Amino acid sequence: MIASVFEPVSMKLRRVSGCENGTCPAVYVSDRQTAVVQGGHVPTADGLTLGEGETAVELPPDIVLGAVTAFAESGSVETVQRLREALKCS
Repeated sequence: MIASVFEPVSMKLRRVSGCENGTCPAVYVSDRQTAVVQGGHVPTADGLTLGEGETAVELPPDIVLGAVTAFAESGSVETVQRLREALKCS
């Protein structure tokens, strides 16, 4: 992860998936071309190791799929291919 992602700076967000009232799970795209997620806090879970400054959130599958669709529709051919590869089941 790039260190600058964790620096406290103002950024602009555009919601690409999830509810519109701001108080439920959602995915946003930042003006820095990063994803920001909003969901239920997961303090601990088997297999989860959080680094300093990190937190985990839980999102319903439909919110994740909506975000992937939005990224694929607005991204380059390379981005779409990388998303497809990342989503392949092993």
